Amino acid sequence: MKQLFLSLTLAITSVSMGLSQNADVLKSDAIMQESKMQYLAAAELYEKAAQLYEAEHKIDAFSYYKAGQNYTKAKKYDRALELLNKARDNGYEAADLYLVYGDAFAGVKNFTDAEKELLTGKEKYTDANAEFTKKLGYLFFNSAQYDKAIECLNSAIAQEPNNYMYHYLLGSSYERTKKYKEATTELEKAIALKPTHKNSIKKLGVIYFRQTDYLYTKETKRYEAMKNPSRVDYHNSTKKLEQIAQGYSKALPLLEKAHAASPKDKAIINCLSVSYRRLKMEDKAAKMASLLK
Repeated sequence: MKQLFLSLTLAITSVSMGLSQNADVLKSDAIMQESKMQYLAAAELYEKAAQLYEAEHKIDAFSYYKAGQNYTKAKKYDRALELLNKARDNGYEAADLYLVYGDAFAGVKNFTDAEKELLTGKEKYTDANAEFTKKLGYLFFNSAQYDKAIECLNSAIAQEPNNYMYHYLLGSSYERTKKYKEATTELEKAIALKPTHKNSIKKLGVIYFRQTDYLYTKETKRYEAMKNPSRVDYHNSTKKLEQIAQGYSKALPLLEKAHAASPKDKAIINCLSVSYRRLKMEDKAAKMASLLK
């Protein structure tokens, strides 16, 4: 009987050691997959490792967290939230947890909880202020809370002035709130820092075009609304339109670059067609117009 008890004890110990070793191996494999940016595979391996630890009555909250983090990167947000909750329920606490929660909640369009997690984390972990500020800036922009985005992105730029993406997002936020002067300033900074950034080039070109086209259309309507325009009225309006049209010249280099990068973009083609026509560049205007048919 004593020998049987000893054998059972050894067997149980052996199984337990085997589970631990397998869990450790899975974690090592997960780290490998993560380093290769195979996030879904990494998430599954971390989750399995956590389950094996749990099977032997051990809790590895870190593995649950890493599973959630990698599911988030793999855009499996619902599953990510389940694993992040397990990590938190089992005592895992770190700045990164709040940051990942922010991404996961944003992924399922739950912007309220995403903001709550990020603001709570920012308050708890002041040494990670810059990272939380950046995440909040992205969150507010993506959830169309542009005034909040402007505040956060200005703070982010104060901490990292040479980040072209911050300037692009700030310029875009200003553009969405119709603060075009501020928008152009930020987009010009973005292009100065990253001359090949397609979105900044396109957005700035379109803003320059729209500002000019607004003035051109306004003057055209003003003249056409006159009941009995004189030759002087015609001359003055024509001269004013020629002056306004020079604004299209500012937009053209950017619009042409945007067109070269995205030759089928109808919005850019239309802007180019109008700009060429107003600048009396008829051949180029006709070419653009033909692309709209």
